[in-house]
Amino acid sequence: MFEDLPRHTLIRMTDGSVFLIKCCVMEYHSGKEIPCYLGHRYITEVDYYSTRCYTNQIDSVIKEV
Repeated sequence: MFEDLPRHTLIRMTDGSVFLIKCCVMEYHSGKEIPCYLGHRYITEVDYYSTRCYTNQIDSVIKEV
């Protein structure tokens, strides 16, 4: 459901945090390729850190560009 989100999409994660997608990559886990988003996870409105987000961690799309 969330495998083809474009760059600069804001999403709400299952833990309530906000994540800004910068790019999508494929990772290998248990011999299978799974999509993974690289981007910024926001702590406050201006503070963030770079990390990854898997599709099972996405709760909803806030704004899609």
